[in-house]
Amino acid sequence: MRKPVFTLTLIATVAAAITLAVAADSVADIKKADADWNSAAQGKNVEQFLSFIGHDAYMSGPDGKWIHGKEAARSMWSSMLADPNFKLSWTAESADVSKDATLGYTRGTYQGTLGGKPMSGVYSTVWKKQTDGKWRVAVDIASPAGQ
Repeated sequence: MRKPVFTLTLIATVAAAITLAVAADSVADIKKADADWNSAAQGKNVEQFLSFIGHDAYMSGPDGKWIHGKEAARSMWSSMLADPNFKLSWTAESADVSKDATLGYTRGTYQGTLGGKPMSGVYSTVWKKQTDGKWRVAVDIASPAGQ
């Protein structure tokens, strides 16, 4: 009787360790996706920037207006990224992923210039893991400082 109990305990321990390792890797992956997206914004490459956004994404900028879909994101971000005075960078302060590692979030602070004026605030991004294994933005919300 001892051997089956020991075997079951061992199996449960190994499974728990694997689950924790996968979760830790997934959090690191989502933080990397967030940092890489930040780099794409700073590089002002529209296609690279859009490669992080899911086709069905919802986004809300500092103006509080929502857009839906990658083409709407392309329209909005193309003009901003083309502006030589536009600057945007952000820093993730925390991140986590679901137990099944298919959804996750990052949240942090952003700063930059828009229309020649400084801007800063906080953001939250919900990421969805795609069938190709890449994390892409499902929902992105920016809220300006002071609100």
